[in-house]
Amino acid sequence: MIGSQYNGAPGPGQIHTQEFVEVLASTELQARIPGGVLLAKGNGVIKKGTVLGRVTATNKFVPYLSSASDGSQVAVCILDNDQDTTLTDMGASAWIAGIFTESKITGIDTAAKTALKLCYFV
Repeated sequence: MIGSQYNGAPGPGQIHTQEFVEVLASTELQARIPGGVLLAKGNGVIKKGTVLGRVTATNKFVPYLSSASDGSQVAVCILDNDQDTTLTDMGASAWIAGIFTESKITGIDTAAKTALKLCYFV
């Protein structure tokens, strides 16, 4: 890089890219849980579009797992944005209704589709 390229000022710095993943197939019909959800720490980065279940003992949300027996085996909602839960519990926004692109949803199965009564998958 030539110093005069930016009139002696520092250049733009390191370039980072971020993938934007849209999981909604339509914005016509959608609803989020009022007040959001509390994601339990220790689950690493949970990606937008992940189906969430609620652990009964703590009322905290974790990625849905149909084989679990702690309450998280019941799908409750779909995460609205990536969240890093590695070190701490995180508040987050989550959909309870909407029209979603099924191939962009993580953890969706027949039982989750049945539990997410107000979510439609295309």
